[in-house]
Amino acid sequence: MVLKSDDVNYLIYRYLKESGFLHSSYIFQFESQICKSDGEMPNVEPGSLIRVLQKGLQYMDVETHLNEDGTARLCTAPFSLVGKHVCSVQPDSRAAAKASPSKSSATQRGYPLETSSHGGHTLVHDTKEKQAAVRSVADDDDSMQMDIDVPDTEKESRPMEAKSKRRGQTIDSAQVLQGHSASVYSCAWSPGSASVLATGAGDGTARIWDLSGKSPERDGIVLRHDTGAEAEPQVDITSIVWNEQGTLLATASFNGQLRVWSSTGEPKQALRQRRAPIIAMRWNRKGSCLLSAYLDGYIALWDMQTGQMRHELRAHSGCVLDVDWLDNTTFASCGNDKAIRVWRDGETQPIRTFSGHKSDINAIKWHPGGKYLASASDDGSVKIWSLADSLVHDLIGHSQQVFMVKWLPRAEKAVLASASFDSTIRVWDAQSGSCLRVLDAHSKAVDSLSFSSDGRYLASGSFDRKVCIWSVKDGLLFKSYVADDAVHDVQWASKGRVAAAIANSQVVHWGVDLLLLSTALAGIRRSTGFKFNSGSITDNETARAYIDKYLLFGETAISIAASQMSSYPKYFSKE
Repeated sequence: MVLKSDDVNYLIYRYLKESGFLHSSYIFQFESQICKSDGEMPNVEPGSLIRVLQKGLQYMDVETHLNEDGTARLCTAPFSLVGKHVCSVQPDSRAAAKASPSKSSATQRGYPLETSSHGGHTLVHDTKEKQAAVRSVADDDDSMQMDIDVPDTEKESRPMEAKSKRRGQTIDSAQVLQGHSASVYSCAWSPGSASVLATGAGDGTARIWDLSGKSPERDGIVLRHDTGAEAEPQVDITSIVWNEQGTLLATASFNGQLRVWSSTGEPKQALRQRRAPIIAMRWNRKGSCLLSAYLDGYIALWDMQTGQMRHELRAHSGCVLDVDWLDNTTFASCGNDKAIRVWRDGETQPIRTFSGHKSDINAIKWHPGGKYLASASDDGSVKIWSLADSLVHDLIGHSQQVFMVKWLPRAEKAVLASASFDSTIRVWDAQSGSCLRVLDAHSKAVDSLSFSSDGRYLASGSFDRKVCIWSVKDGLLFKSYVADDAVHDVQWASKGRVAAAIANSQVVHWGVDLLLLSTALAGIRRSTGFKFNSGSITDNETARAYIDKYLLFGETAISIAASQMSSYPKYFSKE
């Protein structure tokens, strides 16, 4: 038997990656240099490290409790990887042992022989019963309806925290795209077309999908970051991002390659490769500059007219985890050195540095109006900063790492959503610093968020395989979709379509507005006798309010409101 350090390192890398610790897995892969090991690394099954540890733990258990005569010593104390084991026996366990002497000592202590977990994240296959529990949507929760509206920045919001009502139906009409051959890590809708979707995966490719037809091309347009040779090891696509015009797509890989493509997949530029993994990228608003963040602590600013690097800055002492533009010349960066720095194009030193987080800062995001900068950290906090006043609010509520923050896409509002490894999403009023509500339909870490373009809905993705669609106004769950594996990314298109990147190499997408409206129109007509006049549905808040009420509370609630509908002849007419 030969135990190689490269094999051990590879299992640790796979464990980190499967558990959702993508930043940690990238750092470990980079520092251990397993990507440079001789030969191609095997494609081991998920949970391999846990199974090896589990079998070793069981062997240690047997070895510890085996008497010299070959009989097993009775012990009900848990056997752990860490800490000294002290044998003990529960009073009622002796009788149970006599009644069933054939049971192994491991089974008596309740070792999970089929599943195992770490930090709340299941690492091997669940039982059928557990899968069924995950797939069910909690329709029977009888908590009270929320009456909190999205606050105006000019108004004083209510300093309260409320949990969401888990209602909604399961989405069963999603379309699945199956061109990738490894985990899909990211997806991005083109701002120029609501039917064009880009995806990036661990198979060394990004892809562009045209979903305007009923049957999109099977593999999409393949954008390779390798030569396609069978012997060449695959490299993860770590980031994909469209410019705001939807004309160019930038893709980056773990080996430092950065490439720019047209919206139809034609290669435009292969930017000079730095020998460090790229963690994040962002275009400025004009699309004239591309910002890239690297694992070695550097950020690079690229001129898209010339394809040359304009600046290379040592931004952080550790790795850079996220970057975001304030405008065409000013941007911010964050890293695992617990600092946020604000930079201006052409200057080599930061114009502001924000300190206060106690651990890695995973994400930063500027408010659409530019007034605030939000940050999410492994210390469990969300902080709101401003260039004028430094720290504005320290938002405390999550019990574990906060992975992502997203602003409501309306400049006149100051509402923020945060996603955490504690399995919840929190909605905050950045003006007052209060938590408006907690969205808690997920059972595992939430790692992705996306608002609809009108700010009415929020989509969330989680390791529990679910995509949930929430009402921002009421905090109620509209719909949920259960995938075949963990959800790595979820994105909302400009015209009511949602896409999700799945760990089993799939991409799923569906039209949310069409699902909601088709259900509501038929139900409202059936229960009230009123129909919507042409053009009133999407253009008027009154019409949409009745649709929302029907979808959330059913025909009984909408039939009560039927008498009010006659007061709006512009939007409703009696059949």
